[in-house]
Amino acid sequence: MNEKDQYESLACNCVEVGTIIREDDTVLTIDLSGVNAQSRFDTLKEEAAKIGSGNCKISSETVDENGQTVIRAMFDFDCTAEKLIFQMKNS
Repeated sequence: MNEKDQYESLACNCVEVGTIIREDDTVLTIDLSGVNAQSRFDTLKEEAAKIGSGNCKISSETVDENGQTVIRAMFDFDCTAEKLIFQMKNS
């Protein structure tokens, strides 16, 4: 039996990027809490504007989770690559 796996690679522990990263995966949601939540959100907004096209659509909502106020920030980038760059830069 000599069937090839469609994901087989000559290198170990490698996966085709397209199997992990979807083209339409452009939205990143981050929950921020604590004393510095608002200043952290302001910093992230500035950083998002510097990525790629600079057209990131940013929105937020304030939610109560277990008695704690949380800023739920949503970043909608033009493409998946911009989202990944932002995530890697700010993780």
